[in-house]
Amino acid sequence: MKRPLIKLTQLMDIQRFILFAFSQGETMRLGEAVELGELFGKSPSSVRGCVSRLARLGLLTRIASGRNTAEYALSPRGKRLAAEVIDRFKHLHSIVENRDHWDGTWTLISFNIPEKMRERRDRLREGLKELGFGQASAGVWIAPRDKSESVSLLASRLGVVHDIIVSLTRDIRMGGFPVAERVGEIWPLDALNRKCKVMGQKMEVRIKKVRKAVESGRPPGAREAFLELFTVFSEAAELVSHDPSLPRELLPRDWLGLYVQDLIHEHFHLIHGLETGDAYAYLLRLPDELDIPRPARPHRRNRS
Repeated sequence: MKRPLIKLTQLMDIQRFILFAFSQGETMRLGEAVELGELFGKSPSSVRGCVSRLARLGLLTRIASGRNTAEYALSPRGKRLAAEVIDRFKHLHSIVENRDHWDGTWTLISFNIPEKMRERRDRLREGLKELGFGQASAGVWIAPRDKSESVSLLASRLGVVHDIIVSLTRDIRMGGFPVAERVGEIWPLDALNRKCKVMGQKMEVRIKKVRKAVESGRPPGAREAFLELFTVFSEAAELVSHDPSLPRELLPRDWLGLYVQDLIHEHFHLIHGLETGDAYAYLLRLPDELDIPRPARPHRRNRS
């Protein structure tokens, strides 16, 4: 029997946390997962249950037995889901690198996916939103910049490559007006800006706390740093999944998203710059395919 598709959003926080940890190493002992789960405020029994649940979902494979000595690894299915985590990291940080570079190109997507593939269709819509697309009309989605490669990867992962049409253009009009004048009707920018304000305040506190710990000679260990990274990633992923990452010229003047993105970027480098040297240092290892340079000109909020 074919297993149903699993979404990251369907997993509980502790399940995403454990899956996130497994994605950082080739294998992990159950005892290590239990120790990490304790940082998350979970009992050993609940972590063992979480690992068992992930195994039943086909996301983990047991490669050795024993109560705490049991060893697990990501299954091929788990690796595909973990790849979505990497893609989200790439998208989150590419916003900072690319926000100043727009040549006026728009990517236009249209699709007609049958009802029998509704789950894949829903995941495609969610994926398009995370890539910054907005729905211009029924079955038509648009986003600034050339995002055809990202769309192709998403469609390939979902098995709907032959069900979508991708076009690049510099001229899209809605009701006779250039689409650049109608962005407020396509993306909920006012509501997003309010969320950005709250996120920015949280990130300032987090960065200050980590810097203070480092300066006092008591930096967090790898496990604590990994939990910090996961927490910020979870909060940021929720925000970024709704942020279209529009170019500056399409944004309102009081937009706080760029400032928040810089803070997330800064926090990422701060955590990955820690030299822990302990047994869990591998948790802070950057995947080879995730090359994230430090931004040269950080954006700062106008406090006047």
